[in-house]
Amino acid sequence: MKLKMSDLMIILGYASIAYSAYRYATADNGDAKRDALFVGQWAPTFFILGVGAENREYRRQNTLAVDAEA
Repeated sequence: MKLKMSDLMIILGYASIAYSAYRYATADNGDAKRDALFVGQWAPTFFILGVGAENREYRRQNTLAVDAEA
């Protein structure tokens, strides 16, 4: 099974949102809450990279892919 780069970026975007919410909910001080919000800022970047990779895949240009069977 091949995991496309666009799928990986979308998964990472949602994972950063989930991890940020978890860290914010379990934070006990202001520094930990700021760290959680910083991680939450990564999601738009991952989503933009995912859309860019998806466009390249659609146009059949060279993109990276993770091959699980190799």
